[in-house]
Amino acid sequence: MNTQEIGYISKTHGLKGHVILRLNELVNIDENIKSIFLELNGSQVPYFIEECRPNNAGYIIKLETIDVVDMSKKLIGKKAFALSDFILEEDESLKEFIGYAIIDSKLGNIGNIADVDEKTDNAIIKVIHSSGVEIILPFNDDFIIEIDDDLKTIEFNAPEGLIEMYLQS
Repeated sequence: MNTQEIGYISKTHGLKGHVILRLNELVNIDENIKSIFLELNGSQVPYFIEECRPNNAGYIIKLETIDVVDMSKKLIGKKAFALSDFILEEDESLKEFIGYAIIDSKLGNIGNIADVDEKTDNAIIKVIHSSGVEIILPFNDDFIIEIDDDLKTIEFNAPEGLIEMYLQS
């Protein structure tokens, strides 16, 4: 049996034993997952899943035999594991672009990417300007002109006035 750590139980949800399964970064699971293993006293104990649905913090799951909030509270903080069959291969992360310089078509080099937030449907990047100001930009094909992996630069065509809005102070 080959399991992989996928995350942990972060908190309870409601009064009927539901819990929030928070996934590790770059891990995604099949919503049809049938069971998870929780680390209890150094062993991986299997739990069958009755219900699994995504939410903004991970997944709300209902485990068989856990029917009240008092039982689910005991699972908070426990590491969660899954069979590799239920772990989805994550697409390449946009985090690989952290450190790349953003070269705007009008303003030139505006700074380097400090972080990429991929939690929403539209990824955003946080760029630190030479003045120290943080600039938040949409990171999608509509605004990217060219990516040069050798120079670690991204030619960018930001929406009119967006970068200037951050730099006015």
